[in-house]
Amino acid sequence: MRRLIVAAALACALAASTACKRGARHSSGDSADLLSVVPADDPAANAQLISGFYSPEGEGWRWTAGKFRAELKPPPGSGQDGARLELKLNIPDVAFQKLGAITLSASAGGMRLTPEKFTETGNHVYAAAVPPEALRSDRVTIEFATDKVIPAGTIEKRELALIVTSVGLVPK
Repeated sequence: MRRLIVAAALACALAASTACKRGARHSSGDSADLLSVVPADDPAANAQLISGFYSPEGEGWRWTAGKFRAELKPPPGSGQDGARLELKLNIPDVAFQKLGAITLSASAGGMRLTPEKFTETGNHVYAAAVPPEALRSDRVTIEFATDKVIPAGTIEKRELALIVTSVGLVPK
């Protein structure tokens, strides 16, 4: 009987310890559940699109605000070899008519990446090399910012910058 009580107490302590560790983690869940590439229309990945991403629209895309963040799982080996950040985006005519060329800046794990200027409408891929130092954790926060936005109230009630179809870290 005493062994049963000790075993139950140990199980409770272990469960409480695990719950505390989970609570200390970021709200997007266990890192084992994180994706390296997040499609904009995947409801299971909503938690990885931390801020600045609006609800999915149309077929597989979302508008973003001028500043937006995602949390991604680094691909295997990227802590040694680095990776490439890819943001698949679209600059629609309505945005280009209001804003003209748009420069997109990004950082990975707090490290600034090379910005890119988009000078025409249509589909584009922002791609930047991410150094290994930024990828040595089981998750990395990617922050994006555009130099211009369509202010809230101009076309819609929300600030608009780009249309995104996916964001991801891919092996070099």
